[in-house]
Amino acid sequence: MIKKLPVAWACLVLLSSIKAQAQSTNSTTRPLVVSPIVGEVIDLEEKKIYGLFQYYSADDFREARFVQFTNADSTSSTVLQTTLRNGEVKTRPFSEAEFEGVRRMIETRDLELKRYSRTMQNATAGDSIGSTYSVELLSGNSFIGVLVARRDKELEFSTKDLGRVTIQKDNIKRLQQLSAVQASRGWEVLGNGTRIFFAPTARPLRKGEGYVQDIDIFFLGANYGITDNISAGVLIPVLPGVGLNVFAFTPKVGFQVREKLHVGGGLLYLRAFGEGGGIGYGVATYGSADNNITIGAGYGFASGDISQSPVVVLGGATRISRRISLLDETYIFNGGVAGLLGLRVAAARLSGSLGILYATGAGGIYPAYVEVAYRFGKTR
Repeated sequence: MIKKLPVAWACLVLLSSIKAQAQSTNSTTRPLVVSPIVGEVIDLEEKKIYGLFQYYSADDFREARFVQFTNADSTSSTVLQTTLRNGEVKTRPFSEAEFEGVRRMIETRDLELKRYSRTMQNATAGDSIGSTYSVELLSGNSFIGVLVARRDKELEFSTKDLGRVTIQKDNIKRLQQLSAVQASRGWEVLGNGTRIFFAPTARPLRKGEGYVQDIDIFFLGANYGITDNISAGVLIPVLPGVGLNVFAFTPKVGFQVREKLHVGGGLLYLRAFGEGGGIGYGVATYGSADNNITIGAGYGFASGDISQSPVVVLGGATRISRRISLLDETYIFNGGVAGLLGLRVAAARLSGSLGILYATGAGGIYPAYVEVAYRFGKTR
């Protein structure tokens, strides 16, 4: 009996080996290309450029690739295989959502790099060295400096407050050359052009960016960027319950579809004196944060009814000096026209706006909009 044990053990090992080979045969693998921009193998340079796989240090990373395993029952799984500099291979499972997230990150960054490349092509070596630029980084920080050196992968600026600053080209989101007048007076970034007076544009607040405002003394408002494309805002009376029982909620989405074109939509829901209603709208904006035009349309609703004809808004802003921008928003509805025309005086974070009301049948123009606003979080 004892002598038969080695034979039984050998048979068990043989059966296990056969089973493992069968399972291996029934499982197939194939490489996955997350984006044709990087190809099948993602190297260290691509990891740095596109900000990928932050859980692996650039000092340890050599290359990575995605592999899909398909079993005999047609189920599949995706794995990231990473080769480190010491030769060690690490695997990390990826869900479908995570895989698509990597694809979007690569494609978004690639678009940013192409926009930057077009900007740099417009500046020749002869006229850019010694010129003053407003520089916005992907991190959200910005500064003004004189370009003193250009190299293959970096630019060097001389700044008033930071001294000499060397910036990797891959980290630059926007590079705006300033005129002599702009440079002499200073040309701060005053916002992302997310609204005119009260009317929204299609340009979104970024994640972590927001503002609070006081309108006509009696109302307080606030808006905040939840993501780079989604924001939400509220409007309440300064003294709730004292004759002005008003509450407004203003969610908005906005997306960049071209270098200077944004589209978006949102909702203005207003509850006042026990009644509720609002307007759902779509909007498109062309231009930059400082100079832009907006067109949009929306349908009002209240008590379960929706308006039969839309309200159309036409508006825009143009920055005429370091601090001052001219604004206009015009509403067209049921054959009538009304709007606000005025200006905004702004610093990097604090601004004030004044608008006069005009309307068909009003018999004149009237001061109607006074606002003070403070921007917080990230600034553009």
